[in-house]
Amino acid sequence: MTEAINTGPGPHPSPAVLPAVWKLLSLRWQISWNSFRRTRLVRKIFTVIGYLALLGFVGFIFWASWQLLGFLRSPELTQYVGDTRQFVDAVPGLLFTAFFFGILLTSFGVLLQALYLSGDMDFLLAAPVPIRAVFITKLLQAILPNFGLGIAFGLPVLFGLGASRGYNFLYYILVVLMFVLVSLAAAGLAALLVMLVARIFPARRVVEVLGFVGAIFSMICSQTGNLMNSAGDEIDVTNQQVSQTVGLLSRFDSPLNPLSWPAKGLLSLGEGSWLPGLGLSLLSLG
Repeated sequence: MTEAINTGPGPHPSPAVLPAVWKLLSLRWQISWNSFRRTRLVRKIFTVIGYLALLGFVGFIFWASWQLLGFLRSPELTQYVGDTRQFVDAVPGLLFTAFFFGILLTSFGVLLQALYLSGDMDFLLAAPVPIRAVFITKLLQAILPNFGLGIAFGLPVLFGLGASRGYNFLYYILVVLMFVLVSLAAAGLAALLVMLVARIFPARRVVEVLGFVGAIFSMICSQTGNLMNSAGDEIDVTNQQVSQTVGLLSRFDSPLNPLSWPAKGLLSLGEGSWLPGLGLSLLSLG
C-alpha cells in the first residue's frame, strides 16, 4: 500500500511576536535617523535645539520632584497638617493614580492617530509580521514619550522616599517595574477605548472633537490661573483648609482603589513586611 504524500504548500507558522516588535521598532528608528541625516542643515539645527530643550525640561522635572520631596518633609507642612507620615505614605498612591490617568488620556489621542489615521498602517498590515506585533509596536510608540516624562517626575520622589526611610534594594527595582506595568495597563485600556469609539464615530471627527476639548481646557486653565494671580493677595488659606485638602488627597490611597495597591505593596516591601507586600505586588501584577 502506498501512502499519498502531500507535496503542496502547507501552512507556515507565524513568526514570533516579540522579535517582530523589535524589528518594527528598529526599522522605525532607522527611518527616523535616515530622515534626520537627509534633511536640510537648518532643520537639523532646530531639531537638535528642540531635543536639548526637551532634556532641559526633563531636568526641570527632576528638580521639581526633589523640591516636592523637600516640601513633604518641611516643618511648614507639619505645622499645617500635623503628622505628615500618613500623607507621605499616600504620595506613592497619588503618583501612580496621576501616572495612570495621564498615560490614559494622552495615549488615547496618540493611538487614535497611530491606529486609524497613520499612513503606514496599510503597509504594516500587509507586511509578513503578526498583526499583534503591529499593534504592540504602535502601543509602545504611543506611550514611550509620556512614560519617560512620568518616570522623570515620579522616580526622584519615590527613590528619595525610599532613601530617607532606608528601604531595601527590592523596593527600587519594583518601583521601576510597577511604573512600566501601570503605563502598559493604561495604554492598553486607551487602545481598547480607541477601538470602541472608532467603531461608532469617524476617527477624524473624534480627533477634531479632542482638539476642541483640549483648546477649551487650556483656555479654562489659563483664565483660572490669571484669576488666582489677580486675587492672590486677597486669598487667606487657613490650616483647616489645608488639612481638608490633604485629607481629600489621602482618600485616593484607599485599599478600594486598585491603583493604590502597587504603592502599598512597595511600601510594605520596603519596610520589611514581606507577606502583605508580596500579596499586594502580586495582586497588582494580576
